[in-house]
Amino acid sequence: MGSGPVGLALGSGAARGLSYIGVIKALEEAGVEISCLAGTSIGAMIGAIYASGVPIDRMEQVARSLNWQKLTRLLDPIIPTSGLIDGKKVGRFIDDLLPVKSFEELQRPLAVTATDVESGELVVIRKGNLLEAVQAAIAFPGLFTPVRFGDRFLVDGGLCAPVPTDIARDMGADRVISVCAIPEIEKKYTEASSPAHKKEKTVARFLDHFNSEWIENRFREVWQGKNGTNNRDDRRTVRKPPSIFRVFAQSVAIMENRITEMSIDRTPADLLIRPDLKDITLLEFHRAGECIEAGKQAVRSALKTF
Repeated sequence: MGSGPVGLALGSGAARGLSYIGVIKALEEAGVEISCLAGTSIGAMIGAIYASGVPIDRMEQVARSLNWQKLTRLLDPIIPTSGLIDGKKVGRFIDDLLPVKSFEELQRPLAVTATDVESGELVVIRKGNLLEAVQAAIAFPGLFTPVRFGDRFLVDGGLCAPVPTDIARDMGADRVISVCAIPEIEKKYTEASSPAHKKEKTVARFLDHFNSEWIENRFREVWQGKNGTNNRDDRRTVRKPPSIFRVFAQSVAIMENRITEMSIDRTPADLLIRPDLKDITLLEFHRAGECIEAGKQAVRSALKTF
């Protein structure tokens, strides 16, 4: 990797972000010393735990133990106001994993990103209460309620910085390794006459893998369990408009991919790592083992050509 500090930028990606554990482990095995970290969304959470001194083997152990039953217990649905989930249980889960309480106690410098939901401004947090910063960084809009941070209300930083390469560089890193857990998507229709069209990507194939019906069913199960209802879709042969959950999931997939590709093009890293995670959807945290192995393999392949 050459001389000088190496920064690690970990992007968004929900469950796919568990691949960052495999990435860090493979970098350690390759002798790459990480001097600082910048994290967005799930990348902020993984980065915070690692920067706080938790051994990567311990992180892998916790991730591989996740299953749907454990994840369901972390959800605390509320009557929708600013979000579907309150996030207090998730906060307690993260707090139990963090051995330190503030950025100042971290073993490695860390920056996490969030978005001011009212102004749209990117907020980079590098000091103060660590748990509050991580909670803000992972507060996916519409799903989790925004986190109050001083006079601001913050949500997921992925809206502004899905892969925080430039933030890691601003922290003093001479070289930046960026990791993106959002799979590249391929065109459904060929338009070979235009080079621009060749470079363009469409959401069609990605949406097949996103499996928003799975997400819809999971939320329905949790919501019905809390409210005691048992309404089911009347599945008829007549094609009906997509449900609100499906519309939400597909809209997120479209925006997430477009923003991510623009971010990668605008702020290129010295080394970009993209684990092969196309078969894993955003909420399949129980597939942590597959994510971690994909992260390890992506690093091994990338370092061969670097």
